[in-house]
Amino acid sequence: MNADLLRSEFEKLARRLDIEIRYTDSGPSGLCTIRGRRVLFIDRGLDTEAKLVVFAREFRALDLEGIYVVPAIRRLLGMEGDNDTWLDD
Repeated sequence: MNADLLRSEFEKLARRLDIEIRYTDSGPSGLCTIRGRRVLFIDRGLDTEAKLVVFAREFRALDLEGIYVVPAIRRLLGMEGDNDTWLDD
């Protein structure tokens, strides 16, 4: 799966988890809670692979038990199989 499709799948997963994604022009990237709502901030200036690193880092900390996660994302999160490969060649 290419990087843009992986990013799109992470965004879909975020919607299912009721996590708002805000792409910002600067500042740190990460997940936080604002007034009871989870918000994932991602710096717009990051390249696609760096954005995937942010998604993976933050989603690894979440309880995804009982949530459908596409296999490529499961691998990235270390939920199954080989998680060393980010993208298909």
